[in-house]
Amino acid sequence: MWNVSRIEEADYGCEERMPGEPLLALVTLESDDGRVCRFEVSEDWLAYQGIEEGDEWPEDLDEADMDSQKAEMMSAWMDNYMDDRTGR
Repeated sequence: MWNVSRIEEADYGCEERMPGEPLLALVTLESDDGRVCRFEVSEDWLAYQGIEEGDEWPEDLDEADMDSQKAEMMSAWMDNYMDDRTGR
């Protein structure tokens, strides 16, 4: 399980947001076993979900990571298959 340990304003540095680009927040999650994950997400999405510091994150990041790894493996397999068929 992942919990929201911190939500802070994203740092845009010297570059400004593009017109229409959503305002982002930097979210820090911490798992039960001490792992930490940081990423940017739209502030509007956080508000819509009602997510605040101390809340449980609504998705299982480990499961999402596994799905991402499976998709990458399938894509690599398809690239190799196509290369073998075209003689590259």
